[in-house]
Amino acid sequence: MDERLRQALIAAWHAFPEEDRRAPATEGELRAFEAEFGPIPPVFREYLAVCGGLIGGGGEWIDGLSELSDSHRQFQADTRFWTMRGVFVIGWDGGGNPFGIELSSGRVLVEDHDFGGIHVMAPSFPALLSRGLGLEAEPDTGRV
Repeated sequence: MDERLRQALIAAWHAFPEEDRRAPATEGELRAFEAEFGPIPPVFREYLAVCGGLIGGGGEWIDGLSELSDSHRQFQADTRFWTMRGVFVIGWDGGGNPFGIELSSGRVLVEDHDFGGIHVMAPSFPALLSRGLGLEAEPDTGRV
């Protein structure tokens, strides 16, 4: 994550009312999650350590560490329903669709149960954050 994005995340985090903020994840909390669910992609790990989970692009809320455990359990329990593989789930959109970081490419994908298919939300997690923070426009990258 570049310094401009890091500073924008910190500013956005401080702009939220204190009672609505998630605390940045500690190294111990991150390790405990990884012991149960496996490695967190480095860019997402850094995000959790900076702001604990806060904002996405297009209105999606990205899980904080406490929600992340529930999301991974839910996604793993429903593997017969979801076809997305090789993705580290980072949240669910307003329609109940899982989205996450594709481990092989770094793209952010969402699986849409209403319209079908797996779609690219952003070419990368930093691009998703940048869009959510209004730092840069991002082209529609379409369907996988």
